[in-house]
Amino acid sequence: MFEIRMTENESGQRVDRFLRKYLKEYTLGDIYKLFRKNKIKLNGKRVKENQMLSEGDLLQLYVEKPEAEAGQDLPVPKPGKSLDVIFEDENIIIVNKPAGLLTHPDKPVDSDTLIDRALYHIYKKKGTVQSETFSPAVCNRLDRNTGGIVMVAKNYKTLKAVNSTIRERGVQKLYLCIVAGKMEKSGEIKAFIKKDEESNTSSIQDTYKGDGKEIHTIFRTLGVSDTIMELGMRFSLLEVELVTGRSHQIRAHLASLGHPLAGDLKYGERDINECFRKQYGLKHQFLYAYKVAFREVHQDIGYLKGKNFVSRLPENFAKIAGRLFGMEGI
Repeated sequence: MFEIRMTENESGQRVDRFLRKYLKEYTLGDIYKLFRKNKIKLNGKRVKENQMLSEGDLLQLYVEKPEAEAGQDLPVPKPGKSLDVIFEDENIIIVNKPAGLLTHPDKPVDSDTLIDRALYHIYKKKGTVQSETFSPAVCNRLDRNTGGIVMVAKNYKTLKAVNSTIRERGVQKLYLCIVAGKMEKSGEIKAFIKKDEESNTSSIQDTYKGDGKEIHTIFRTLGVSDTIMELGMRFSLLEVELVTGRSHQIRAHLASLGHPLAGDLKYGERDINECFRKQYGLKHQFLYAYKVAFREVHQDIGYLKGKNFVSRLPENFAKIAGRLFGMEGI
């Protein structure tokens, strides 16, 4: 028999879900068998699978202690490039992800990702990167070629609170993008989106057809360019708010309306992309997650209510915006 004292990182988790992470060598069936045989107790009493854990609880396991415990620290993260930190405290890191960097590894060989950099950043400060069953985790994911603000929770309590706040739409997420054509001053657009996992592309449906997810996008036009003679068209600089947060929502939604993003190799137009590549050196979509604003938040992150975090456009994006729209210092 051995015991595990619960910390704030385990608080709020179901007992069975905690054990699935802790007893890695056990199958789910093995774990439920332990419950049936009364080999798991919480604070000395019999416990049900779905009971919630609290900080300070003592979980007793009447089994042999695993050789490789989930409670062991992760291996020391590989040194990598530094993080561009916008805000950091004991609960969360808000960083600027550069375009071209994966948020999470897609393959085992992906050794330089945002989460890898975050883990090493935390390790340098604390000497460790996880507790019993938690490793710092990303709260909002950006596509590889989309740069901007990403939030990384340092503990389970914060991860749960931020994710809950995002689901309840208490975090306003704002992007800047350049699209083809002259847009109205502002607007709200709604539709349905369907993701094809095999091709990693999304299609837009005007009406619900049984397999799409609702999307809601709000935009405000910040500027309209003069006509680019080579293309015979004007371009608009938009501030876009994601009310819903579906994969490829901004890119696919605006492209479906005839306003593809400049530089978008997946949903854009070849002649536009080629023109922006030659004239401005743009190699991927002009889309940047530049601001997050905490509105109505979960009580566990109440101190973040009313706070706004802003990241300036990267240098090449700022130059393009300056040349096309006469805007400096965005």
